[in-house]
Amino acid sequence: MSDASVAIPARDEERSLAPLIESLLAQSRPPAEIVVCDAGSRDRTGASARAFGSRGVQLVEAGPAYPGRARNLAVAAATQPWIAFIDGGCRAEADWLEQLLAARDAVPGGADVVYGDYDPFIRSEWDAAQALAIVSPRNPATGCRPPFIASSLVRRETFLKVGGFPEHLRAAEDLLFFEALEKAGAKVVHAPRARIRWTLAPSPRAVFRRLRLYSAHHVLAGLGRTWHHRVLGMNAVGLALLVAGFAWPLVWGLLGVGALARLWRTVMSRRSSAPPEAQRLTAGRWARAAVLLAVADAACVLGYLDYLRGRVATSPQ
Repeated sequence: MSDASVAIPARDEERSLAPLIESLLAQSRPPAEIVVCDAGSRDRTGASARAFGSRGVQLVEAGPAYPGRARNLAVAAATQPWIAFIDGGCRAEADWLEQLLAARDAVPGGADVVYGDYDPFIRSEWDAAQALAIVSPRNPATGCRPPFIASSLVRRETFLKVGGFPEHLRAAEDLLFFEALEKAGAKVVHAPRARIRWTLAPSPRAVFRRLRLYSAHHVLAGLGRTWHHRVLGMNAVGLALLVAGFAWPLVWGLLGVGALARLWRTVMSRRSSAPPEAQRLTAGRWARAAVLLAVADAACVLGYLDYLRGRVATSPQ
């Protein structure tokens, strides 16, 4: 048994919640408790959590809530001095929590925050293409992908010190939380062997809807610099070249070369970090990756326009 509680925000996760909880109960170093916060599910997510009540799983019912509020409520209900975060739709490897705790304990005086690692489930060719085009690669210096709240361990005192998560955002609330931890001087370590798997959007349309929503909330959070400035600048250049091509057709060739170079750089920088089943490069995967890059750019732009038009909900339905 560990000195950590696991906090899970969940909404409409009836199918994925039970496998997630089972993976946590089977940990090599089990959590002291698991707290699920149902954020207004319209399916049987709550019932799925209650079924594990006799095995140390506590259910908090928040009503409609974004992930930040659901995590805050789960932490408030937890009793342990350390909180491990994971999300609905994910599944923990058998030694995930043990590896997070080992990384914490390996630091003289202890750490305040431990960031683990994560891999996507690869269940289709579109999943493989997302792993090659959208999922962030690992940083050689840390051995982990960029911090992901669904694979992390935080000291409760540190969590309270920074005020927890913003509750009005559907996305980017974790990025603001990470920034607050950095500003507070929290001691951070990484645990590259602490891995979870998480579920990707199943189709280009679903990718577009998810990223458009994330885009709008990133801007609302004041984080346009992390994504939008680069994408909008790159697409502005592309549009200028497209228009210039009507006068100088050779410019279109330059535009095509640039697009191919971007596709090559994107895929090759992610290939070694992708799960083994996604690393084989086929014509179909190259084509899907190209489609997903275009989808991501369109979602970024339209999400930004949603923000400018005031079409960003700050409370869930």
